Amino acid sequence: MKRKVETKRIITGISPNYVKNWDVIKGIREIIQNYIDTKNEFCCKGYIYYKDGAAMVKDFGPGLELRHLALGVSEKGLDAIGKYGEGLKLALLVLARECRNVEIWSNGTIIRPTIEHSDLYDTEVMVLNIQPMQPCHAKTHQGTTIRFLCTEQELDEGKSYFECFLSERKGFKWIEKGRISLPGGYIYVNGARVGKISDSLFSYHLYEKEIGEDIGNRDREVIDREKVEAHVRRILAETSSLKVMKEIMKALLDGEASWEVEIGLPSWMVSKKNLKLWKRVFHEVVGKDAVLSSYKIDDNVQANYLGYKVVDIPNSWYGLLNSAGIRTAAEIATEDRRMSCKRIAIKDLTDEERNNLKIAKRLVEKYYNPVGEVIIMENLNGVVNAARNSKINGAYESGADRIYLRRGILNDFRQTLHTLLHEAVHKYTGADD
Repeated sequence: MKRKVETKRIITGISPNYVKNWDVIKGIREIIQNYIDTKNEFCCKGYIYYKDGAAMVKDFGPGLELRHLALGVSEKGLDAIGKYGEGLKLALLVLARECRNVEIWSNGTIIRPTIEHSDLYDTEVMVLNIQPMQPCHAKTHQGTTIRFLCTEQELDEGKSYFECFLSERKGFKWIEKGRISLPGGYIYVNGARVGKISDSLFSYHLYEKEIGEDIGNRDREVIDREKVEAHVRRILAETSSLKVMKEIMKALLDGEASWEVEIGLPSWMVSKKNLKLWKRVFHEVVGKDAVLSSYKIDDNVQANYLGYKVVDIPNSWYGLLNSAGIRTAAEIATEDRRMSCKRIAIKDLTDEERNNLKIAKRLVEKYYNPVGEVIIMENLNGVVNAARNSKINGAYESGADRIYLRRGILNDFRQTLHTLLHEAVHKYTGADD
């Protein structure tokens, strides 16, 4: 006589319209998430395979209890991927809604979800049909087995949400193990992809046990952006990856729209060691002669005139690079103005400079007129007003009746003689240039 199998029915009250935006792939994602969490929590083995139009997800953990079928029941810690007590139940809902036969074998029972009309709610809801396993199966079955209909591509896409299934063969690459990866644009939390930031240069991996707070939601599609930004800044502050720094630096200088450029990186978060790396990368990408622009146009013009490459940097990164030791156009211009006022004593000139000056003075005085007081300056831009792109080698100050020469010409006798004679003519004729 065939034994009658008693079926229990749990009318969940969950409408098939719940999580309407979830498709089969997202349902598969939740089943795989539960599988990964079980393996990690109980250090057990498991496997996933596809055959004959169906996927099998199997773990050798302690199995499901009936209480785990109640919406909101979760006993997982901060290091788990799932923690809202909804994922597996909603996966069953989605698969049943999409007419994908699914069944769970666990702890001597077989669970099959269906979508049925409920007289109690007067609408369609998910019903969990629970039957005991055959005694021979109940004795030998271990852990939890979930079998469901899907395509192999759907299974692969469901697995693609989790970093443990990603590989370089599938286009995934660690830039900094456990923290930064390519391709960019994704946020991973506890090993699962939970959000997309389309203009991000890299993908970032966060762990709630490490950061001590919840930053995602049950959909694994929405993240607390403000919290994520704070933790990504920490990752960027701590990274020593030159590749990461170079890509961000290129985006900074090219004016490329990227999330990293937008969120910025405060200098106080970065160690002295890493500040040196940022400085090194800046010079490698832009050049040793590059300086940060100033809000004063004159400073930028002056720095450019002196041979520096002036680059514009977003304010969100300006402080970091300046703290790293990258000079600014304002600093260059201030230093140049200070140097312009620096008088060079005759005794501080080289023998060649002193000799060229001495002979030039003697010749001008012999064949023209006495030159009077001659002052040697490092730079004359602060002595006279002239166009920024003019090279000022000499000047005559009528009020003080003195001639100024720029030290840089004294290494060339002909230039020294020409300039001194030129300024002597101004002295005696009062003619303009």
